Amino acid sequence: MDEMKACVITRTEPGAQATAEAVRGLGLSPLIMPAAWVEITPATLDLEGVQALLMTSAAAARAIQVTETLKALPLYAVGDATAEAALAAGFETVISAGGDGATLAVLAADRMSPRQGALLHLRGREVAGDVTGMLRACGFEARHVEVYATHDHPDFKANILVHLAKDTGFILIHSPAGARRLAAAVSDAPVDLASWCVIGLSSACVKPLEELGFSSTSIADSPDEDALIEALRDEVEKQSLE
Repeated sequence: MDEMKACVITRTEPGAQATAEAVRGLGLSPLIMPAAWVEITPATLDLEGVQALLMTSAAAARAIQVTETLKALPLYAVGDATAEAALAAGFETVISAGGDGATLAVLAADRMSPRQGALLHLRGREVAGDVTGMLRACGFEARHVEVYATHDHPDFKANILVHLAKDTGFILIHSPAGARRLAAAVSDAPVDLASWCVIGLSSACVKPLEELGFSSTSIADSPDEDALIEALRDEVEKQSLE
């Protein structure tokens, strides 16, 4: 490519910085534009009768103070990035499902028994899937507590429209909520989206964007950061051959 293309990163901090480093490694110019910001919410964790914890985002790991009581419980994480964040926060026994919410629910149901106690999902206000509902269907006592909330970033729409109008390149989507926020920002805006390619962590991360006029939408082979960057690499190579 003669001209360095841009890659918009809609992920919240601090994860956006790690994504930006990977993007630079592909010869692209990263533009960090979080679609949301994270608010830690006061939460009381009732651990009575709980045999294990569930976690579906790294933000949850950063939102709570890890006590000795929490350390004593095994934690099942949705994927490797969440598992790494949990270990960094102080959890000691962390098992990664390496997938999405459904994968996590299947792993937890396979590894544990309803007779051994309840499962507690530490989560945000917005979630992509009903992990506790799936586990309840398997006979578990499953409950959740919100430890953080995400809110629309006040500068996102203005910033994204400016760059979509003047640059070309790629947009990375890490969550269905991020996709919905991007769709809301561009759906009624007089911006030509045909020079931008959207790459999502999962099909739910691109579905709200499929009919808006982007040049293409693609999905990572698995819902993790490495696969997302690999999908971006594939798109960069494809465009370099055109």
